[in-house]
Amino acid sequence: MIEYKNHKIFAFSDTHGLNYRLNIPKDADILICAGDCANEINRYDCVDEIMYRFFDWFSRQPAKLKIFVPGNHDVLFDLNPEAAVGLVPSSIVLLEDCGIEFDGISFYGVACRPWMFTKTENKVPEGVDFLITHGPAKDHLDNNKGCKRLKEIIAESKPKHHIFGHIHEHGGQSEATETTTYYNVSIYNQIIYHYPNMKENNGLAHWVVKGIEEDIINSFLLNPVDYDKDKCLLSLRRNIINEMVLSHQEDIIDAIWEFNESLKEALKEMFDRAHRIYDDVSKHKEYGDKIEVTANLYLGNQYPKLHPIQGDDRQDLWDALCDGGWNVLYDDGICQLSLPSGSYNESFDAFIGMDCPPPNWNEGLNPELTKNMNLLMQFHHLFDHMEFAITDFIYVRDFYSEIKVNITK
Repeated sequence: MIEYKNHKIFAFSDTHGLNYRLNIPKDADILICAGDCANEINRYDCVDEIMYRFFDWFSRQPAKLKIFVPGNHDVLFDLNPEAAVGLVPSSIVLLEDCGIEFDGISFYGVACRPWMFTKTENKVPEGVDFLITHGPAKDHLDNNKGCKRLKEIIAESKPKHHIFGHIHEHGGQSEATETTTYYNVSIYNQIIYHYPNMKENNGLAHWVVKGIEEDIINSFLLNPVDYDKDKCLLSLRRNIINEMVLSHQEDIIDAIWEFNESLKEALKEMFDRAHRIYDDVSKHKEYGDKIEVTANLYLGNQYPKLHPIQGDDRQDLWDALCDGGWNVLYDDGICQLSLPSGSYNESFDAFIGMDCPPPNWNEGLNPELTKNMNLLMQFHHLFDHMEFAITDFIYVRDFYSEIKVNITK
């Protein structure tokens, strides 16, 4: 909460579909959401249900002014801006490289969504009261992930306050310079770790999950290509399971570590093979003028033998979870490596995200339990961006890769 010019301004970000857990102060008359209302990255050709529910919830808040700036998970604003803007009710002000003034207070939003470069062409007004972005500026509560261009913009425009999020572990922190006070308003860690423990509700939740899984299997077997029908079932199942499991993460911490190590070995094998293939083919200039090698890594085709839940229907469920039409971001697998892009000279450590400073890629997990685990960037993608519940994949020990060579002559 920020008190400014006789107004109480409540700023937050990174609800990731959990906005219903957020208690907004009743006396806040200006609300600012600095992005990442979505839990998943959105598809171009579908209306995102989580975003729709968020904007419905946000529009019903009684504040006089409600401002929204998209985050990197709200990628529908980049893929299909017309559809995304159509989701925003008229009672919410969308700020994308533009500003407004309300009762003598100026607000300006800049499109800075990691991992995108800030590309604003508009000049940010000098001395604006509140500059709002999703990502941080370099060197300010950014875990070395901040935007250099945004830092330059702030140095030029000298806003009084900078509101941002994205870096979950610095949520709720602020720092001040001579000209600007920086507020990281990410709420994610607070709402995920301070939710009532669901251990006592596991019996009911298991029955709910079982019913959802039956619907998933039946729908998938009847019409596996009808991707839009019941597409929310995977998300609903994932959220319920994660909510149960992550309330007592100590029970699965060993499985997380073992999966991470197995994943690292599989990635290294794929990484090395792709480079060997590219080097071998490139020696033969007579093949063609341009050679491209693409490598994708996938979870094994068979339902994990180590999974504590087994049964006749598990393989059918696994087939649905691993279908690229249903689980959209898994269409290219856990990750993709393309050569000879800039990644040709990239080290393996950079490829798996180990050039990122601690705590690496453990967002959404207990920071104390996982702080020394060196979780991979690809683990983060599976856990945070796809429709797998964490217990779906941490028992996988088998992987396979596809490597394709494309020659243009």
